[in-house]
Amino acid sequence: MSPLCYVLAALTAVFAVCCISLRRKGKSFEGMLFKFLASFAFVSVAIVGYSFSPKETYYFCLVSFALMFGFFGDVLLGIKEIAPKFKSKLIVLGLLFFSLGHICCLCAFVTQVGVKPFTLIVGLAGAIVAFVMTGVLKMKVDTKLRLVMSVYYGLLFLKIAMASEMIIVKGAEPAYITALVSGICFLISDTCLGILYFTAVKRKNILVTAELSTYYPAQVLLAMSVAMM
Repeated sequence: MSPLCYVLAALTAVFAVCCISLRRKGKSFEGMLFKFLASFAFVSVAIVGYSFSPKETYYFCLVSFALMFGFFGDVLLGIKEIAPKFKSKLIVLGLLFFSLGHICCLCAFVTQVGVKPFTLIVGLAGAIVAFVMTGVLKMKVDTKLRLVMSVYYGLLFLKIAMASEMIIVKGAEPAYITALVSGICFLISDTCLGILYFTAVKRKNILVTAELSTYYPAQVLLAMSVAMM
């Protein structure tokens, strides 16, 4: 893997730390700018990684689409911080873009191991668990959004199951391990985000830090799985 990938991953970490620090200080606009820079950096990791080692073209293309959808999702959620009037609409649009990103990622995993019944069962179970938990946590969501969130979490569980399947079928290769850890980080990050957005939580700074501290590793690791192929 090119050393430039490590440099870009480090830049993502630096920009993410700046974003977290500024968000904790209530500087939403400045934090948003660093969030965009961090998102641009993790997209670059996949592009640079593939350019130095052009293997698994379909995997690269699909993961790149996933990362780009994540970038646009970041833009929408970043705008939310400076335009709270449109918060609800921007959250839904952000959720849509991230969902498209996860679907592209799943398609990338399919190119490696196909689709197995067990992984589909895990995805369905994850959606059911999410539907139940929104009620247990008393999240302030209507029925439609609750169903959308359940489908979204089903995609996250499906990603973890398929990444695990890649390791089982093709061996504990670095690319597959990073993809699995990425999926787990996404699940943690989005769980923090869901609690932050839809419950009456008091200590928001802790959740913001936890969400961003797992989100960027998730994206960087996914991008690096391309470079490690």
